[in-house]
Amino acid sequence: MTFKQVLSFFLTGATVLSMSATALAADTASDVAEDTGANTVVDGLETALPADVADTAWYAPAVHYVLEQGLMDLAAPVDAGFWPLHAVSRQAVADALYRDAKNRDEKLTAGAAGMGIREMADYADIGQDYYPAMTFCFDAGILTGDDEKRLRPGKTVSREEFAVMLTRYLGLLEENGLTETVPGDGMAVQEFTDASQISDWAADSVAFCLKNGLMNGNTDGSFAPQGNVLRAELAQVLRNIASDAGR
Repeated sequence: MTFKQVLSFFLTGATVLSMSATALAADTASDVAEDTGANTVVDGLETALPADVADTAWYAPAVHYVLEQGLMDLAAPVDAGFWPLHAVSRQAVADALYRDAKNRDEKLTAGAAGMGIREMADYADIGQDYYPAMTFCFDAGILTGDDEKRLRPGKTVSREEFAVMLTRYLGLLEENGLTETVPGDGMAVQEFTDASQISDWAADSVAFCLKNGLMNGNTDGSFAPQGNVLRAELAQVLRNIASDAGR
């Protein structure tokens, strides 16, 4: 099974990783959650979803999966909220990818030394719980600093930045025999109405994500490269990536 086959994000006609959550849908018909009363059945497993995740939401199976696998945490433990429509930060994406990598093969995360990341100007701004994840992503080249040698861990992640991080992460998995990918098609990127707004440094990654079924454009023909990635979308990506590993 190729990476492209398992990373089909949405039902026909829906938008992948759109800025609008209403344009998003689950990846297969089996992802429909069934209400059984107190709990919800998602993919045959009965669980209590967070209070702010409707059992009919397209992202309900993904939220169930990431919480069960420990890839993401509740955003608001006090009220058991997941905050699915809130934008994610750079350190939050790093944390999710770190957890996914560790679940796949602990050897992927065991070698993170953390020497180089300490030289970054805002190293002290990294949240205490995110140090291992940020170190892993920095050492693996998944996440880098800007021209000012700043990681900006609390900054929200745009769609084009997410494309770059996903491309690098999938490259790491492929190098370790954990997935298969196909090269991107640069011409596909030029078909977007806002193609000129896609940064040069992100164009190849956007092409890669398009070709491998990770991301698509919006229904209006745009890609919205500066649009924020939401927690629900991150959860869906993690669930789709996991399908490729047979988990």
